[in-house]
Amino acid sequence: MMGQITSPRIERIAYQIWWLIEDRAGECTLADMATFTGASTQTCSQICRYRGWSGRYRKMARSHAVDNGPQLIDAIDDELSSLFGEAA
Repeated sequence: MMGQITSPRIERIAYQIWWLIEDRAGECTLADMATFTGASTQTCSQICRYRGWSGRYRKMARSHAVDNGPQLIDAIDDELSSLFGEAA
Protein backbone atom coordinates (compact mmCIF):
# COMPACT_ATOMS: atom_id res chain seq x y z
CA MET A 1 0.00 0.00 0.00
CA MET A 2 2.95 2.32 0.45
CA GLY A 3 3.65 4.58 -2.46
CA GLN A 4 0.29 4.01 -4.10
CA ILE A 5 -2.42 6.63 -3.89
CA THR A 6 -5.90 5.22 -3.44
CA SER A 7 -9.13 7.04 -4.02
CA PRO A 8 -11.65 7.76 -1.28
CA ARG A 9 -14.08 5.44 -3.11
CA ILE A 10 -11.65 2.51 -2.96
CA GLU A 11 -10.93 3.23 0.70
CA ARG A 12 -14.68 3.26 1.44
CA ILE A 13 -15.22 -0.05 -0.36
CA ALA A 14 -12.19 -1.58 1.38
CA TYR A 15 -13.52 -0.52 4.78
CA GLN A 16 -16.97 -1.91 3.97
CA ILE A 17 -15.44 -5.22 2.85
CA TRP A 18 -13.31 -5.41 5.99
CA TRP A 19 -16.35 -4.66 8.16
CA LEU A 20 -18.47 -7.32 6.40
CA ILE A 21 -15.75 -9.98 6.75
CA GLU A 22 -15.35 -9.16 10.45
CA ASP A 23 -19.09 -8.96 11.14
CA ARG A 24 -19.83 -12.30 9.48
CA ALA A 25 -16.66 -14.04 10.68
CA GLY A 26 -15.66 -14.73 7.08
CA GLU A 27 -19.03 -16.25 6.15
CA CYS A 28 -19.48 -14.08 3.09
CA THR A 29 -18.66 -14.31 -0.60
CA LEU A 30 -17.57 -11.84 -3.25
CA ALA A 31 -21.20 -11.61 -4.34
CA ASP A 32 -22.18 -10.64 -0.78
CA MET A 33 -19.44 -8.01 -0.76
CA ALA A 34 -20.54 -6.61 -4.11
CA THR A 35 -24.14 -6.35 -2.95
CA PHE A 36 -23.11 -4.74 0.33
CA THR A 37 -20.71 -2.18 -1.18
CA GLY A 38 -22.39 -1.50 -4.51
CA ALA A 39 -19.13 -2.31 -6.29
CA SER A 40 -18.52 -5.10 -8.80
CA THR A 41 -17.31 -8.53 -7.71
CA GLN A 42 -14.12 -7.88 -9.69
CA THR A 43 -13.44 -4.69 -7.71
CA CYS A 44 -14.09 -6.50 -4.44
CA SER A 45 -11.80 -9.34 -5.51
CA GLN A 46 -8.99 -6.95 -6.44
CA ILE A 47 -9.29 -5.05 -3.15
CA CYS A 48 -9.23 -8.29 -1.15
CA ARG A 49 -6.23 -9.55 -3.06
CA TYR A 50 -4.37 -6.25 -2.66
CA ARG A 51 -5.12 -6.03 1.07
CA GLY A 52 -4.24 -9.67 1.71
CA TRP A 53 -7.79 -10.68 2.66
CA SER A 54 -8.21 -13.41 0.05
CA GLY A 55 -8.18 -16.20 2.62
CA ARG A 56 -10.54 -14.50 5.05
CA TYR A 57 -13.89 -15.13 3.32
CA ARG A 58 -15.79 -18.04 1.79
CA LYS A 59 -15.01 -18.55 -1.89
CA MET A 60 -18.30 -20.11 -2.96
CA ALA A 61 -21.91 -19.64 -1.99
CA ARG A 62 -23.79 -22.43 -0.30
CA SER A 63 -26.61 -23.90 -2.28
CA HIS A 64 -30.01 -22.96 -0.91
CA ALA A 65 -31.67 -25.56 -3.13
CA VAL A 66 -33.65 -28.31 -1.49
CA ASP A 67 -31.98 -31.71 -1.82
CA ASN A 68 -34.54 -33.68 -3.83
CA GLY A 69 -32.10 -36.37 -4.95
CA PRO A 70 -33.80 -39.36 -3.26
CA GLN A 71 -37.27 -38.19 -4.34
CA LEU A 72 -36.09 -37.77 -7.91
CA ILE A 73 -34.53 -41.25 -7.97
CA ASP A 74 -37.73 -42.81 -6.58
CA ALA A 75 -39.83 -40.99 -9.20
CA ILE A 76 -37.57 -42.17 -12.03
CA ASP A 77 -37.61 -45.74 -10.69
CA ASP A 78 -41.41 -45.69 -10.53
CA GLU A 79 -41.66 -44.32 -14.05
CA LEU A 80 -39.26 -46.93 -15.45
CA SER A 81 -41.14 -49.69 -13.64
CA SER A 82 -44.43 -48.55 -15.14
CA LEU A 83 -42.94 -48.38 -18.63
CA PHE A 84 -40.95 -51.61 -18.63
CA GLY A 85 -42.48 -53.63 -15.82
CA GLU A 86 -40.69 -54.86 -12.73
CA ALA A 87 -37.85 -56.37 -14.80
CA ALA A 88 -36.32 -52.94 -15.25
